Amino acid sequence: MSPVDKLTRPHALDAPARGRHLAQLYTRDEGLVRVVGDFVMAGLERGEGIVLIATAAHRAAIARHLEDHGFTPGVLARGRQLTLLDARETLEALRVGAVPDRARFETVIGGAIEACQRAGFERLRAFVEMVELLRRDKDLEVALHLEGLWNDLVAGRGLTLLCGHRIDAFDPQAYQGLLQRVSAVHSHLAPLEDSASLEHAVECAYLDVFGPGRDAAILRRLFVANYPRPSGMPDAQAAILAAHEFVPEAAVTLLNRIRHHYHVAHLARTAA
Repeated sequence: MSPVDKLTRPHALDAPARGRHLAQLYTRDEGLVRVVGDFVMAGLERGEGIVLIATAAHRAAIARHLEDHGFTPGVLARGRQLTLLDARETLEALRVGAVPDRARFETVIGGAIEACQRAGFERLRAFVEMVELLRRDKDLEVALHLEGLWNDLVAGRGLTLLCGHRIDAFDPQAYQGLLQRVSAVHSHLAPLEDSASLEHAVECAYLDVFGPGRDAAILRRLFVANYPRPSGMPDAQAAILAAHEFVPEAAVTLLNRIRHHYHVAHLARTAA
């Protein structure tokens, strides 16, 4: 087992319930590839169909990840268990003007899903990057519109959807509305690949900022209990968002301490 394999991954990504729309934050491509590769492999092992709408670089890297674990993407594609589409080309096929069109979305995306189901794969999971491309192009409102189309499809077809968002969970700017809005259009948020290190980092940072002893732990529990989470997420991530909501004057300091403790804990876990 590699050091990365020892990391605690969210159960929602390994064995997601049908109809979930998951968001994975990332800053490094290799981290995203591991998460998506494992998400895809878990579906393949369960006999599910996979629709992968990604950039060329990520499609190639995920294919290598599958090959390294004994899967043959070409064989899977010929059997229609794996559908590979280019994110930019697919996005352009959906647009009427600048905005993805619902009818085109149903034709292109719905058609890909139906083809997979006709091949015998009734249960499906998908990974898509089109929304992230729009966000990088500074089209956040259009990106959120596309998320809405996906939510309708997820609810109607019962598939499981994973989106990748290149957002730094330790960037103070992300908490000025972006992360809250992205979370609100997903059912679940996975902020980091190593959730155990995040939990440890938040616990330590609360002690650093709000004082030693039981007071920091009590304050964190109160924050988490009273913060209206925009989506399902680890308590540690909710504690970060809650601090920005309830004590904004301390939020940046807290986030910097969380970043420090996370990197120390993550390095120790991967080196073990």
